[in-house]
Amino acid sequence: MTPTEIDKKRVEYAYTNLSNLPKGPEYEKMILGMAYNCWVKELLMARSVAHEKALDYGNIRLKNYDFDIEKHQEARHRYLAAIFGKVPKDAFIEPPFFVDYGCNVSFGKCFYANFNCTFLDPTFITFGDYCILGPNVTFTTFSLPSDPKKRINAVEHTAPITVGNNVWFAANTVILPGVTIGDGAVIAAGAVVRSDVPANSVVAGVPAKVVKSYATEEEKKEAFAAAGGVF
Repeated sequence: MTPTEIDKKRVEYAYTNLSNLPKGPEYEKMILGMAYNCWVKELLMARSVAHEKALDYGNIRLKNYDFDIEKHQEARHRYLAAIFGKVPKDAFIEPPFFVDYGCNVSFGKCFYANFNCTFLDPTFITFGDYCILGPNVTFTTFSLPSDPKKRINAVEHTAPITVGNNVWFAANTVILPGVTIGDGAVIAAGAVVRSDVPANSVVAGVPAKVVKSYATEEEKKEAFAAAGGVF
């Protein structure tokens, strides 16, 4: 069900913990999954600036810093910090990458993304520590209605993506809105993830399904019970 009231706690979380935000009523509705107008000046401007900064990131040249790799990496981090909501010093993102807004994405420590990763982030995309992205990985937090009458009116739905610690996304994976991925999971190459992924599991296929688990028997029982099962 689409929310109809502002969740003040989630808005406060964004304003307190994330950077580069286009603050305002439409932004607040957007991150909460409410109906919003993505064409208001503030949101259009934020997207356009983020798109250009992401493109500029690929033009940071080592030769312009006298082949000093530390200065080069510092320059890269300054660009990332001007795009994303939260990015630690040790994050490493290969160019090119693409964002919708960028400001709603937060990374944990030791984050790495390979070439051509895409973050469509009208709402939150949150990574834990030690996450690794292969090339051409896509995270999208918004979708359009299948009803063409609603779609033609530019109605959008958003839902956050949450990623635990030590998760590996292999090449060409797609993560859809509202998904939560547990600690230690592996998303196999080409997988399309549209439902939650248990911790310490490997998922593969379209749609992605669990093909292997590294969980102990006790962890499996706890997860099963938490989902409403009975042993």
